[in-house]
Amino acid sequence: MTLVFTASVITYLDRVCMSVAGPLMQKDLGLTQIQLGWVFSAFYFAYALFEVPTAWLGDRWGQRNMMTRIVGCWSLFTIFTGLARSYGSLLAIRFIFGGAEAGAFPTLSRALARWFPVQERSRANGLMWTGARLGGAIAPALAVTVIAWLGWRGAFFVFGSVGFLWCIVWWSWYRDHPGIERPAASEKHSVPWRRLLLNRNLLLLFFAYFASGFGFQFFVTWLPTYLMKEHGVSLAKSGYLASLPLAAGAIGSAIGGVVADFLSRRFGSITVGRRAVGVIGFWLGAAGFIGAIYAGSAEAAVACLVLAAGAHDMVLPVMWATCTDVGGRFGGTASGFMNLASSLSGMCAPMASAWLNEVFGSFYPVFFVAALVYVLGGLQWFFIDLRKSAEI
Repeated sequence: MTLVFTASVITYLDRVCMSVAGPLMQKDLGLTQIQLGWVFSAFYFAYALFEVPTAWLGDRWGQRNMMTRIVGCWSLFTIFTGLARSYGSLLAIRFIFGGAEAGAFPTLSRALARWFPVQERSRANGLMWTGARLGGAIAPALAVTVIAWLGWRGAFFVFGSVGFLWCIVWWSWYRDHPGIERPAASEKHSVPWRRLLLNRNLLLLFFAYFASGFGFQFFVTWLPTYLMKEHGVSLAKSGYLASLPLAAGAIGSAIGGVVADFLSRRFGSITVGRRAVGVIGFWLGAAGFIGAIYAGSAEAAVACLVLAAGAHDMVLPVMWATCTDVGGRFGGTASGFMNLASSLSGMCAPMASAWLNEVFGSFYPVFFVAALVYVLGGLQWFFIDLRKSAEI
């Protein structure tokens, strides 16, 4: 659990550093707003392309081997980001970075499924996503400090180096659960793709996770830029304010997993416990985005976005726990398919935000669209029912 938590922290340290460094990179490399949007989206194009194949390889090769490869490669390309000298090189580096990081969370979630019983998986996944959001929360303030000391190029070198240290510890200590029931060699890697892709619960989770990713992407791409342009805050202040919604997400992830497991025991139904958290989390998140539209100051806007991020992230543990339960021994592959939806929304959201901002001269239409998408995401949970779906 400690290694999974730490990997999740490092993942978002590397991702969010890009959003903080974005305005400086835009100035130094002569990028337009649309070009920077494409740079943000390039990561998710590759992430989407390689997500399911990499998650499948995690099921096939084991989580120990796969996570060593994933973290090592993404750390290398975090460092390479600081070496970019043009729009073209930056675009190519971020695309390869996205491909390198693909499959990380499905592989980690499958590792949790090996080590934790079903009654504890919401909490375990909640801690994983607490780590991710904690990494995102500390990254803006940390990136501002390191950038002031070493420049934006040096910051990517520092953040990338941390991942190599994690790889050494992971490879030395972690083992795929020795007591896990393994399928026969002849059927070990035979994924039932038709049953997987047509599974009702998995398709509903796919659409819910698309909604989840669309709203969340604003926090790790355009939030510092929004605070600087809409509210006139400094780079340093934007870094600290941008950390607050992600810190709220860390708390929400931990709470969501605990509450879901408690409600499941209280009502004797995993479906009821997870459904309640899914609906409430999405709809409170939508309310937070709407509130930010009418906020009169940077602090008030961030307070509303704190609600949006914290409430929404309550849903993450139940989505990942449910997906690995549905996928069974192909839980990594199923989670990769679900996470593909987040990658697709990650491809769309940064560019959609840039376009809406350019057309309307404000980021507030982005908040309205994110709220609408969250409402639709909450509706999916009324139809997710683990009682009617055996594992794949």
